[in-house]
Amino acid sequence: MLRHNASRSLTKGFTLIEVMVAIAVFATLSFSAYQVVNQVQRSNELSLDKSERIKQLQRSLVFLDNDFRQIVARPFRTNGEKASDKLLSADEYLLDSESQGILFVRLGWKNPQQAFPRGEITKVGYRLVENTIERLWWRYPDTPVGQEPVVTPLIDGVEALKFEFYDGNKWLKIWDVKKQLPKATKVIITFKDYGNVERIYLTSGFKAEENANQNDSTSQDKGES
Repeated sequence: MLRHNASRSLTKGFTLIEVMVAIAVFATLSFSAYQVVNQVQRSNELSLDKSERIKQLQRSLVFLDNDFRQIVARPFRTNGEKASDKLLSADEYLLDSESQGILFVRLGWKNPQQAFPRGEITKVGYRLVENTIERLWWRYPDTPVGQEPVVTPLIDGVEALKFEFYDGNKWLKIWDVKKQLPKATKVIITFKDYGNVERIYLTSGFKAEENANQNDSTSQDKGES
């Protein structure tokens, strides 16, 4: 009799309710662990995306800084046309931009010991195409008909690209002054995620007329003396 009872106790297993409770507990724990891991993974992806976005913005600002800080007063030709009286061109849809575009000549293109058949100035432009700011670069400031620029996409997610110009008294949205550079140029970039980002660059404010008058008066003084 005792042996029979012992055999029954040894063969006794889990009830269906106990099995279902165990499965429910393990399922809950597994789901909670999955949510934690998924949240960590999503946070890591967002962090990487934000980091890459910031790097992209910093890289774009480096290009802008290098170009706008070295604007030089030099007339330029486009498509073989006569040189414009404007030392800096900025207008809506310039360079096929979807917003404002800008075009100017800059210094700083190094030519060590004049080893290459070119100078140290180059023509640069900026435009907005399909929500992406693009930098346009020409090897020479005077370009013949059909010469295409080197186009470098800088940053996407941009809604508008605008420029303003300081003449010494006020900010102007359009620079129509001939043979003269503004005293400062403001670049306004409207991002979908960051909103407005503004950069202000000082320029020489060069005036061709003033320099010509000064040279004329100097030559007259020398002639009288």
